[in-house]
Parts: sequence; C-alpha cells; structure tokens
Amino acid sequence: MRSLFNLVLFLALLCLTGCSDEQKSAPDGVVSLSPALTELICHLGQEDRLIARSTACDCPESVKKLPVAGNFAEPELERILAMKPALVVSNEFVNPKDADALRQAGIAVELHPCDDFDDYREWVALMGKLLDCPREAESELKRTAERIAGFEVELKSSEKKPLRALYVIWDSPLLTAGADSLPDAVGHLAGLDNIVKTEKGYPSISLEFVLKEDPDVIVWFAHGKDWKSNPSWSGIRSIREGHVLIPRDDSALLRPGPRIFDGIRDLKSDLETMFADKESYGAAQP
Repeated sequence: MRSLFNLVLFLALLCLTGCSDEQKSAPDGVVSLSPALTELICHLGQEDRLIARSTACDCPESVKKLPVAGNFAEPELERILAMKPALVVSNEFVNPKDADALRQAGIAVELHPCDDFDDYREWVALMGKLLDCPREAESELKRTAERIAGFEVELKSSEKKPLRALYVIWDSPLLTAGADSLPDAVGHLAGLDNIVKTEKGYPSISLEFVLKEDPDVIVWFAHGKDWKSNPSWSGIRSIREGHVLIPRDDSALLRPGPRIFDGIRDLKSDLETMFADKESYGAAQP
C-alpha cells in the first residue's frame, strides 16, 4: 500500500515538474521600448510577460506600474542586464551597438520598423511566434484587415469630396506629415486628402505653401503649441473659419497599434460634426 502511495506521489511530482518546465520554456521576461509594441503585447493577452517598458509606454494604464528600462528606442543597458529579460523589442535603437551588447549577454533583441499598417501586420505575426500566441495574432490580423476594408468601403460609397488637409506635427519650424506617413494613411481612411503629396515622411514646409494650397482643415498634432498666438497663421482660411481639429487622443493615431482604428473612427466623427453643414464632407457610420 505504501509503495502504491509512493508511486502516486512520484507521478504527481513528475507532472508538476513537467508543467513547470513547460512554463519556463515560454518566452517570459519581455522589455518593450516602443509604445506601439507595448500596446500590441497587451492586446494579444501577454501583458504578464512584460517586465519593463520605456518612458513613452503609457497605454494601457496598467503598464505604468512596470519599471522603466529606458526611453523610446534608448535602452538603459545596465538596468536591462540586471533584469535578465529573455527578449527586448523596439522599432529601432538610437545607438545600434546597444543591440550587440544585449545579444552578447544572451538576450534576444528584435528591432523592426513600426511606422505603418504593413509594419504593424508584420509585428503582429512576429509577436504571435515570439510569444507563442498564434491564435491571438491571427485574430488581430483578421480584425485589422476587416477594419481597413470597412473604412475603404465607406470611402467608396461616400458621395462627398474628401477634405483637403494639413497635418501639423510642429509649428516652428512647420513640420507636417507627408505622403506615405502614418497620419497620411489614417487621414485617407478618415476621408482626408493630404495637401503634401510630393514629399514623404515628415518634411518641413513653408507657410506660403500652406496659403497657396489652402487646406479645408488642419489636424493639429503639435502638443503644447497654440496657433492662436501666432499672427502669421491668421491668413489661412481654415484657421479663420475655425476648422482646426485637435484629435481626442493623438497617440491612437500616431502609433500603429491596436487603438488606431478607434482613433480613425473618432477622427471621422469629429470631422463630420465640424463640417455637418458642408457638402464637401460626410460618410455613413458603420
């Protein structure tokens, strides 16, 4: 009888040991130095694997309790090495040699751009592999495709002309979002037509160019800056008419992450309210 009891106890301990080993094999201990990637990791149900973040990672609210391991794309090497993570993820590193230092310490490092929808889809698929959550990743890829397709259908079905828009990232010097930038892409899905078409990325432009192009609306991303205090802006028609839109949450529009489609929906809704009495804009709600 005692030998039977010992056999049962041995098998139970063996089972527990096996479960423990299986858990240890999962890629726990992740440091994210990108706000978009931090949001993605949490959205995929893997927040418990995060052990540190960057100073810019502030969503969801719960990640603020995590230790800080550096600024956006700037790891604090000593702190991260002391944490002994299994994985560090970021869009890039300001100093590429930091990645070599971490890898030499046996820490996996994944650095890939996260600047647009294509980059986001690639990161979703990669996170599904790295964090062993393929079903969650597949679901997010499906949701992303459906949301983009939905906005495109709305655009095609709308009978009203898109609004010509200027995206102000900073006002002095005047930095805007050009062709192929993320604001350009989200603005397109919201029914906007970017007036900056020949320059990509985030170019500096002149006020004379803005006056010449005469945008219908200005989407204002320049935090802490006020166009009202700058008399040179008063000559712009959209300024005079009060057609300056400050996004409800610009991080949802400037980060290619899970919240971006809600940000686009809010942007569309606010534009529809602003131009409710105009024939130049309007789209059906889904």
